[in-house]
Amino acid sequence: MAEITRTQLILALAAAGAHPRLGGVDLSGLELEGISLAGADLNGADLSGCRLHRANLAGADLSRANLTEADLSHARMHDARLLHAILYKADLREADLSGSEADEALLKGAVLVRAEAAEMCLKRANLEGADCREANFRGANFTDARTDGARFEEALLTGAVAPPYLTGSVKSRRR
Repeated sequence: MAEITRTQLILALAAAGAHPRLGGVDLSGLELEGISLAGADLNGADLSGCRLHRANLAGADLSRANLTEADLSHARMHDARLLHAILYKADLREADLSGSEADEALLKGAVLVRAEAAEMCLKRANLEGADCREANFRGANFTDARTDGARFEEALLTGAVAPPYLTGSVKSRRR
């Protein structure tokens, strides 16, 4: 994996235009607060430990990306592809994940408190121990997802495709 600095990344983004290709690039540990990577190809990129607070990742392809312990709080990630992505202990607090595809993603121990995740696809995702309190999962798909130890207090699950043990045991809020 090629390692890149923040300055090199910003120059590459300026040269690349609308949909930069950064697949497989090592961006681990970088301070990228507020950066726009909307529509970027980050397939297989290493973003572990990155600070992406308030970043724009809308429509980005983060499939197979490593986002372990990344700070994605308040990030705009609607319609992103997170297939097989590793978001172990990632901070997704108040992030917009609506319409994103996260099939088979690892979200174990992730924080999704007050996240906007309506219509998100989480088929076969691992959410064990995730904190999903007060998140909006309206219409989300949790088919075959692993949710042992996850917290869904006050989460909105209206219309979600989820096992009865999840929807039946959650004290959901109304919207």
